Amino acid sequence: MEEKHRRILRRLRLELAGQLQVDQVVQYLYQERVLSLSFLEELLAEPVTLRRSLKLLDHLPSRGARAFPAFARSLREEFPWLCRRLEEEERVEEEQPAPPADKLRATISDHILNSVPTDKQLNQLSSNLGPEWERVVVDLGLKEADLYRCKMNHQYNVQSQILAAFILWKQRLGKRATVRSLCDSLILAEADFAVISNTFQEKH
Repeated sequence: MEEKHRRILRRLRLELAGQLQVDQVVQYLYQERVLSLSFLEELLAEPVTLRRSLKLLDHLPSRGARAFPAFARSLREEFPWLCRRLEEEERVEEEQPAPPADKLRATISDHILNSVPTDKQLNQLSSNLGPEWERVVVDLGLKEADLYRCKMNHQYNVQSQILAAFILWKQRLGKRATVRSLCDSLILAEADFAVISNTFQEKH
């Protein structure tokens, strides 16, 4: 998925989730091979409507370049106003110059962005982050209780606390714990771009 489309879904996440009826769009997305059967079954098993919508929106960016246009098409009949919102935001994106965050990501290869960060990369990152690290790991999905446990297990070493939190995130999400999602959370938490770039650029 293009970065501009990721930004649109992030910006409109709560607006879309609050109005979307997932059952009415997922069959089209499955038909278009944007969603796998296993994910479709997992999604429909979620009993809470809002969580179901959020789960779909969080999953779409990982489904390739066709995911955003297919999602927009799936809204046209039942949710035309949401389809128009996506189109409006896309026009806004096209009129604006690429933000610094996009330029940063452009310096990191897609191969690395789509890979799971190595323990060595996470260790290097942990040694260079400041207090923003807590915002990063919360955005990645860790709970306050997880942060507390990481801090208690490494009371006298902040770098070890950060590394423990990243390792926990990686263990929980497995292949979904990508460099791309980590970079998105780092950028959102306003981490130093140089730290991100130095950690994940390919070394020649």
